[in-house]
Amino acid sequence: MDIHTLHIEHVVFLALHTILTVANSWLYKGMKGVRWFSLYSLLILLGAIAVASRGRTPDFFSIVLGTLFVAAGYSVLFLSLKDFFGSRTLQVYLQAALLLVAAVTMLQYGWIEPDTTKRLIAYSFVLFCQQAHIAFFLYRNHDHTLRVPTASMALMIGGLSLCNLIRIIGVSLHGAPRNYLNAGPFLAWILVINSCLQWGAMVAFVWMTAAMLRGKLEAQAATDPLTGTLNRRGIEVAAEQYIMACRKDSTPLSAIVIDLDDFKRINDSYGHHCGDATLIAVASSLQRNMRSDDVLARIGGDEFAILLPNTPFNEAVTIAEQLRTSIAATEIIYGPVQTRVTASFGLAQLQPPSYDWEQLFLRCDKALYEEKQSDTDPLGPNVQQLSLIPNCDLPARCPSQ
Repeated sequence: MDIHTLHIEHVVFLALHTILTVANSWLYKGMKGVRWFSLYSLLILLGAIAVASRGRTPDFFSIVLGTLFVAAGYSVLFLSLKDFFGSRTLQVYLQAALLLVAAVTMLQYGWIEPDTTKRLIAYSFVLFCQQAHIAFFLYRNHDHTLRVPTASMALMIGGLSLCNLIRIIGVSLHGAPRNYLNAGPFLAWILVINSCLQWGAMVAFVWMTAAMLRGKLEAQAATDPLTGTLNRRGIEVAAEQYIMACRKDSTPLSAIVIDLDDFKRINDSYGHHCGDATLIAVASSLQRNMRSDDVLARIGGDEFAILLPNTPFNEAVTIAEQLRTSIAATEIIYGPVQTRVTASFGLAQLQPPSYDWEQLFLRCDKALYEEKQSDTDPLGPNVQQLSLIPNCDLPARCPSQ
């Protein structure tokens, strides 16, 4: 195989690669990291063009700048992934240090004292370290929604790192021709494999961006925009997962439905802004006092629901009392006025043979309705539904602005 021809094909390959990454950055222009990835593609392309022009351009451009373009590209790739995952890390300085090593060695062995063998070993060593670092970063920073595409990209980058390690060993044992363009099949096959793996890395990154966007859209579809909690659809999906675990492991699952007392009067008398402030304050109070595994949702209007996994009914009663107290103690600030609100609770525990969120929710809702109709505490020794807080008026009124 003629390595010069392969380099020209590599340039064409990377040109298509760059066009696709630029299109991807335009398509996902609001997503962090995609523009850095386009710059990575461009730098890799410039490096390939420089190497392919060997013999037709000055050695400083085709050797020194060409290799530095590639090394700079992988440093930019790390920046792209760091921003993509929203990671705050000082590891960027490692990439900067490796880029500096590349600059020094390429100047030394590519311009001042030309030596193809030493240059290839130094160049391959820098790329090996850069790519191994990026693959490790990908392995450590992915989340479950991006596991497969991120693992695919880590595999591609790890493969590039392995190729450079193999090139180091091969060149160390057998040397390299004075003119790189006279290289034999070993270095030619390294180039072919590099082309395939770089293309695979690009495809994996596009896959990652698509998966990230899909995850964000799914999260938005399941989130209440006012309070930031789950919405009705979100808790239904969560409940399905917890109910499956409940059936499999025979663990208890309880739920709470919460309704704010006299909330309509707040909206009617003082405006929806005051009502929104009330809902936000109540949601924040519930989130602060819930356990880490509990799931909160606003299911409509002034009504909230909480899933309590691995929680028997008696423990749910204690949790509900704590939440009732926290809501009653919460100050709702709207303009210059501070006020408080109370809420009514309905509780139920999932009971066989019914393993269904709708049935569990209806039982909670029934308990809540009974509480709204009565000022007495219906607790009994065998009760399966519970309402804890009697109706009461707002202790203070929230004026409109």
